[in-house]
Amino acid sequence: MVDSLLSVLQSSRDEHQLMEANIKLSYEYFDTNYQQSLQYANEAYHLAEKLGDSTRIVRAARLQGQMLRRLDRLQESIDILTKVLGIARRNGLTEERKKILNGLAVTHTLRAEYDKALEYNFESLVIRQQEGNKAEISITLNNIGFVYFKFSNNEEALRYFNEALELKNEINDTYDLDILYINMGLCYAELNRFEEAKESFNKGLAICGDHCNDDIKTSGEYGLGLSNFRLRNLELAEEHIHKSLKSARALDNKRFQGENLLLLGEMAIYKRDSLEGRIFLEEAELAVKGLGFNELTIRIYGQFSKLYNQIEDFKKASFYQDKYIQLKDSIISETFIKNMAKIQSDFEERKNIATIASKEVAIKQQRDLNAAVVVIAVLAGLLILVLQFGNRNIKRVNAKLSEAKEVIQKQNVELGIKNRQLDNEVDKKTLDLARVNQSLKQVNDELDNFIYKTSHDIRGPLASLKGMCNVALMDVKDPVALDYLRKLDATAERLNSILTRLVIINQINNSKITIEKIDFGTIVNDVLMLEKKKGLPHDLQINTFIDSDVEIESDKELVRIVLENLIDNAIKFYNDSERIQSFINIHINRLEEGAVRARVIDNGIGISESSPGKLFQMFSRASERSETGGIGLYITKTATEKIGGKVGLLTTPEGYTEFYVIFPPVPQLELGRVTVIPV
Repeated sequence: MVDSLLSVLQSSRDEHQLMEANIKLSYEYFDTNYQQSLQYANEAYHLAEKLGDSTRIVRAARLQGQMLRRLDRLQESIDILTKVLGIARRNGLTEERKKILNGLAVTHTLRAEYDKALEYNFESLVIRQQEGNKAEISITLNNIGFVYFKFSNNEEALRYFNEALELKNEINDTYDLDILYINMGLCYAELNRFEEAKESFNKGLAICGDHCNDDIKTSGEYGLGLSNFRLRNLELAEEHIHKSLKSARALDNKRFQGENLLLLGEMAIYKRDSLEGRIFLEEAELAVKGLGFNELTIRIYGQFSKLYNQIEDFKKASFYQDKYIQLKDSIISETFIKNMAKIQSDFEERKNIATIASKEVAIKQQRDLNAAVVVIAVLAGLLILVLQFGNRNIKRVNAKLSEAKEVIQKQNVELGIKNRQLDNEVDKKTLDLARVNQSLKQVNDELDNFIYKTSHDIRGPLASLKGMCNVALMDVKDPVALDYLRKLDATAERLNSILTRLVIINQINNSKITIEKIDFGTIVNDVLMLEKKKGLPHDLQINTFIDSDVEIESDKELVRIVLENLIDNAIKFYNDSERIQSFINIHINRLEEGAVRARVIDNGIGISESSPGKLFQMFSRASERSETGGIGLYITKTATEKIGGKVGLLTTPEGYTEFYVIFPPVPQLELGRVTVIPV
């Protein structure tokens, strides 16, 4: 095939034939030689532009974009694909449009531009759902899951991966099934479900077997290395990582070179081999420098900071911590978060409209069925009347015989009535008790479900309301109207905050404890970075005092929720008097029994501790400044009790407010009278 196409290039002078031959040659080298495929796609694109052939322009440009992405030339890939996406839309080239949208989504994902990636993926998904092609829908669901994975929303990522897997199993589709299993394995690894992760990686590699391409081998071996490292099987982890790194270098795949070198650096830091760790991290930074892999670069900076903290070179540690924060802030901005919320809300709104339409069809069908049931019931009633009339004479004959039998049976019945009455009374009371217990459980479940569904259902319209307020604030000039719009936007934001906290309560009540080592320094830094984004008072000092030896095993997400709410609470109620230097001191210390005590002390407006227990009740507000209806401290108490901890309020000798939390060395879950301590 290749020889015949090369022959056309050498012998033909027909530009249409040359263009088609170049496109076909680009496809021939699509999975084996990216540079060669790109060269033929470039030539085909120039010929298509010369001939003014829109269809071939789009196809050749799409091939260029895909090859540029595989060669780690991400911005060039985005530029060419964005350029021809409009052409594909205007000319109704649906097949090419879907592929271009997928290409743009993947490239923006690699650049950590997750809002753009989701926007293109959802546009592609809508087209594929309208066509009803389940194989293509599963591909896009896989791509959406990958975006959420890179955004560290692993639960949401797994939801989309599982939807993709269900579709593939439904239609017996094995295309890219190996990649799907590897993606699922990466999610499980990040969720510390390492045995499931290894099972997924092995499934992915087993599907392609001896025919696995180098990209799949690279990612599969990396995943196995990551899982074994998290399980502390260091020797086996290094074996898989070096295999993946060797394959990535053979492919000149800079992203996976960086991923593997970063993981080797992290392993060296774990082994406290600072020299080897620095060498691997420097190699990782060099491999991805200038290529736009922002999420990977952020993780490299984070490990550099950890390395230099370990060897007590705090100047360099601070330097890389600043680079980590700056790059992360540039990606996860307020605009980015709003875009993500809007994109997801718009997609969910389309799904709701489709659901309503399908329910209306079902309602009509049910009405028709009900009408049929009524007709059948009337006919059955007439038939019963006829049968009753015919049987009336027979019943008269049998009546006298029945009376005789009843006299005999009555005596036997009376003998057993008393015993049965007693048994029935016992059974009735037992049944009533069971029903009460079941009703209570059902009410609790329905309440949890109601809070969860209601919160999520309201957030879509609420996001639309905030969007309309933002647009109106840009267009309206009247000062009075602007003031109302700002108040409406602020009220909507407070309602959104309350709904978010209600969802968090539901998640805490229904979550399963996941045990891992807790890095308090990283959690506190992340919380403070989030608070900076929300806006801190300019005259507020925040100081952290974290012992170097604090280490427990607990649920990372629940620990973060506790600390985030206490710190946020202290910031919210700071003292805004110009005569006082407002401060917040965060102390985290190790206790003798292995537990950890976290204290948040501030000189804010103060909270009375005459009845501190009420502060931790839902909807109890300590001040009019509370914008979440008194839910924050309730969330803190719920999350703390979930992991077996204790939270309380004190007033220091200086008169400052102190909230404290005692975290146990490991979570303790009460089952009846037995305390289960996870291993």
